[in-house]
Amino acid sequence: MNRKREKHVLLLLVGWIVVITVIGCTKRQKGPERRTFPAVTVPIIYADQQAQAEYLVKHYWDQFDFSDSVWVGSAEPVTEQALVNYLNILPYSSYDVICEGIKSLLDRADTNQAMYAYFSSRMEFYFSGQNATYRNDEFYIPVLEHMIASNSLDEPRKVRPNTLLPLLLKNRPNTQASDIRYTTVSGAKGSLYNVKSDYIMVVFYDFDCEDCNVLKKLIEESLIVNDMLKQRKLAIVAIYPGANMEGWKRSSSQVPAAWINGYDHNEEIANEGTYILRSIPTLFLLDRNYMVILKEPPFDYMEFYFDNILNPPSSP
Repeated sequence: MNRKREKHVLLLLVGWIVVITVIGCTKRQKGPERRTFPAVTVPIIYADQQAQAEYLVKHYWDQFDFSDSVWVGSAEPVTEQALVNYLNILPYSSYDVICEGIKSLLDRADTNQAMYAYFSSRMEFYFSGQNATYRNDEFYIPVLEHMIASNSLDEPRKVRPNTLLPLLLKNRPNTQASDIRYTTVSGAKGSLYNVKSDYIMVVFYDFDCEDCNVLKKLIEESLIVNDMLKQRKLAIVAIYPGANMEGWKRSSSQVPAAWINGYDHNEEIANEGTYILRSIPTLFLLDRNYMVILKEPPFDYMEFYFDNILNPPSSP
């Protein structure tokens, strides 16, 4: 196992230990009444990490009193910490169990309007904010679905979920990515579906964007990305989704020559919402059939994915 993979696995294990350890911990709260979150104990029959996580995802809130609004009033700091600990467990579970757990939590909260307003809004905050710690469209989708069906929200409050959900259902992992018809600096026209490679990294960027410059440098200096490029296992397609063609052309020399650099000449991204870009830069990783592997991942996560391709873990 190489050093990078050892570090990643160690971080996962340490993270899991921390989650298990702090589940019963609480924030100090002001006022005469101090509460602790009623933690659930995992039965000893659940021996492996995923089984423990999935038990907690399903049963974490079993002893929590959703009828008691004090939990979202004076004791809210305790509830907030409990929710954060719960969100830390989700990535260790299968997606079906995650959806089941989220919907079960919101079902229970739906019996109390104050509880439902609290949990739905906090989950929105953690899953959808631009700089959210747990930002994840796949986790956010069951929240939006529940909000649309909930009796605790009136129709005006369902406008946003009803608007967002169809957008988030586009370009999900394990679905085919929308095509992108682009024009290069030379005027040549191309299509994402005509790019042939085992893997395709799509980089949505703006030429006048400091974060984009930082990401570009990380990609250029990445040893694993350069190895993938040399072995012709990877193609990088940089797409400018804006409308300032003159500025884009003037800055085109900043994009590495090995990348395909184009702009969305039909403005389909902006006008038709073929891709929902909530921040720039944004990354996607596709396979040779244009199926989405990774949607909006941090670059270091994409590097880890590539490292597993070139240096697959040895069999036990």
